[in-house]
Parts: sequence; C-alpha cells; structure tokens
Amino acid sequence: ARVLQEARIGAHVSIGGGTEIGRGCHIGDRTRIGANVFLPPNSVIGTDVFVGPGAVCTDDKYPVAGNAEYYAAPPTIEDGAVIGACALLLPGVRIGKGARVAAGAVVTEDVPDFTLVVGMPARIRAMPESWGIAEHISLK
Repeated sequence: ARVLQEARIGAHVSIGGGTEIGRGCHIGDRTRIGANVFLPPNSVIGTDVFVGPGAVCTDDKYPVAGNAEYYAAPPTIEDGAVIGACALLLPGVRIGKGARVAAGAVVTEDVPDFTLVVGMPARIRAMPESWGIAEHISLK
C-alpha cells in the first residue's frame, strides 16, 4: 500500500495491498480499506468504515491533463458506512452514516444516512430489515 504525505490514519486501521491513500486523507479508527482501493487527496473516511477491494473514489469533475481550473472534490464517507467491492464514487459525494453502497455501484450523488444504494447509477433500495443496521453500529 502507498500512504502519501500528511495522511492521518486512526487506530486499528487495516489497509490492503495495492491501495493508495492520497495526501492529506483522514481515516478514522477501526476502519478497513480493502486491497487495490484508490482514495484521492484529502478524502475523509470516518470510523468503523469498510471499503471493499477495488473501490475507487474520484475528485475531479472535469479531468483534463494540465487543467488550470482543477478543483479537487474528494468524497466524504461517514461513520459506519460500507462501500462494496469495485464501487465507484464520483467527485464530491457524501456517503452518510451507516449507509451501504453495493458492489459495483456508481455513486453520482450523496447517499443519505442508513440508506442502501445499488446499480449504475446508484439508486436507493430498501435496506433489508435482517441487517439490523441501527442496532449494530455504534455512532458516537
């Protein structure tokens, strides 16, 4: 894994091989980042977050080499959220507390707290009651 300058990594964090944690990222305690994940500079990841292998976060809405008007818009993933394998988070999205992003989903807009999104583009689906989300996540 590559952890770039000024990244702040919390206690008991696991980072998989082949992952790149961009400069200035903040990762909360007890978070697990799978193998081959990309987090652009200044991404904010909360506590107790799971990011599945191969997930990619982006921060450039208009990617052009040498763009003088480049404005970084990294994602924010809040406490207790789960990002499935190979999910793609587009620039500036917020993944809410306890939210779930299905494997392979393409997230183009914010995901509300305790919501499940699936598909391309990601759309809200009913959270299975059997997941007992609120009961199993300690959000301080």
